[in-house]
Amino acid sequence: MYQKKIYTLTQSILLATVLSSSLITAACSAEPSNTEILSNQNTAAEIYELGAAYYEGDSVPQNYEKAFELFQEAANQKYSDAQFNLGIMYENGVGVDQNYEKAMQWYLLAADNGDFEAPNNIGSLYYFGKGVDQNYEKSLEWYKKAADQGVGVAQLNMGGLYKNGYGVPQDYDTAFEWYALAADNGDFDAQNNLGTLYENGYGVPQDYSKALVWYKKAADQGIDVAQLNIGGLYENGYGVPQDYDKAFKWYHKAAGQDNQEASNRIGRLVMNGKIDGKGITIFSTQETGLTLGDIEKMSQ
Repeated sequence: MYQKKIYTLTQSILLATVLSSSLITAACSAEPSNTEILSNQNTAAEIYELGAAYYEGDSVPQNYEKAFELFQEAANQKYSDAQFNLGIMYENGVGVDQNYEKAMQWYLLAADNGDFEAPNNIGSLYYFGKGVDQNYEKSLEWYKKAADQGVGVAQLNMGGLYKNGYGVPQDYDTAFEWYALAADNGDFDAQNNLGTLYENGYGVPQDYSKALVWYKKAADQGIDVAQLNIGGLYENGYGVPQDYDKAFKWYHKAAGQDNQEASNRIGRLVMNGKIDGKGITIFSTQETGLTLGDIEKMSQ
């Protein structure tokens, strides 16, 4: 079964954008020349919120450079959310030149300042070797710091390390435990990965019905790999009656999210005569290099 292996998810910037009316007024009239005045007159939290407004374009024109400048002001006052988001902006090159070393510096400051999510991102930099030498052991160490604080994506990443034996001996039982914690925390990718463990009998008795339950939880949240995996269960009749039309339905959902493997499988269903390919013209297949429209013409 094709599986999307999730080891890390770069934390999205989740920014508070609630501003007082006075801050909104200041934001609408703020220019680079008076940003320093704002920073001297307001608390670090208020400066951060103003930066968040510029980042999101909430009540003011979106301006990543101003957001960065204001986050910098708040971060210099040891405001952990600002330190964390500076790390994200440096890591992704938003509002500033991409710089993994500086991203690491700000993540470390945020982590030292008690930010629960920063250790996950530090672990990610070690995992991918961005700005530092790749080191799975250090990645594990930092992921665990965040995971122990209940950060779902870090729990997901812990599961990935144990499932694949990166930095630790491969251990499906422990992988399952971490995925279960992440799934309970609402992590949709972890829900899909639990389904994969059940489908293949890794760390748990093989159980297609439980696999379907977990895949469905993730698929209902739009996770394309889970939709693909449900299609695979129906195509092969694993835990459900074999049903090519239902397989196509789920493959179609995943392909609609640019999942190439789903497109390939639709092409295979058509070529093998399992479904009527009439009217299916939007999917290309890496296996054949043809569109399904081409396949239809060849079969006429």
